[in-house]
Amino acid sequence: MIEKANNIPYGLSAGVWTDKGSKIFKVTGALRAGVVWANTYNKFDPTSPFGGYKESGVGREGGLHGLMPYLEVEHN
Repeated sequence: MIEKANNIPYGLSAGVWTDKGSKIFKVTGALRAGVVWANTYNKFDPTSPFGGYKESGVGREGGLHGLMPYLEVEHN
């Protein structure tokens, strides 16, 4: 399942349903998607960074990760 999901050209989001808590971390960590939900779908904090992989986009929006490309930090 992981190989099949990672071999599609898109990777904006994914959802995993299981009754085995230990499998959630293994599967979600292996999926190449911008957001991976466990036992739910499309529920997240809107201030969290969001973005995709592959043809679903490059970079992140929202949160600190989304702001970093727009910042210039001076180091003294």
